[in-house]
Amino acid sequence: MKTTTPSTIAEFIENLADTNPGQIISSFQDEINIYTVKELNNKASLLAKGLLYNGVGKNTPVGLVMAGTTSCLTFTLALAKIGALLIPINTKLEIRLIKKILQEEQIHTLAFYADAFLNTFQQIVPNLTQNERGYLHSKDLPQLKNIVTLGSVKNRGIFTTRELMLVGSHMDDIEMEDTIVAIKADDVFIHKISFGELLKMKVEAISHGQIVKEHTTFADLQNYLLRSI
Repeated sequence: MKTTTPSTIAEFIENLADTNPGQIISSFQDEINIYTVKELNNKASLLAKGLLYNGVGKNTPVGLVMAGTTSCLTFTLALAKIGALLIPINTKLEIRLIKKILQEEQIHTLAFYADAFLNTFQQIVPNLTQNERGYLHSKDLPQLKNIVTLGSVKNRGIFTTRELMLVGSHMDDIEMEDTIVAIKADDVFIHKISFGELLKMKVEAISHGQIVKEHTTFADLQNYLLRSI
């Protein structure tokens, strides 16, 4: 896909991978690997297809516990490629507020990098490790089906990004390409959650077009996606 005026995040990264594939992305202090834009785009595409296979598509609410790593950047770009709805989750929130976000946003898939978050989340869904991956059954969170780790946790109830990429590597590109084309600039990509007086939940909707318009370089976009939201 080539475009001179990208209006969505997917178009932005696809265009950059076409026009400047060897550009090195900013490295992270806690990461060994440093990727080119082309490598990052390829990884995000594989992950996007793996997510599509497991029921995450356009407008699917996905909660993400953010961290400044290439793993989180890859996951975020994968969500952008398939038009999913990203809901960043702050681990400093009380457990009851995290649960409120999961319930009110009807989150379908939850991903996290910090392995320590698993202990917090198991207080919300105690039977997590007894479930088969992709078939999480929670009485309090009936919409929640998938748990994905971007870190090192591995158990029966949790997908790893490597496993999702492996699934994606066996899928045809057509479904994802069709999805990318269907995403429009005014489609919402992020629900930024905050809590006001009496712990009333506030939701700020941020579109693909807003993000691309306000962050015109890859470094700026990367910084926004990983540190500003």
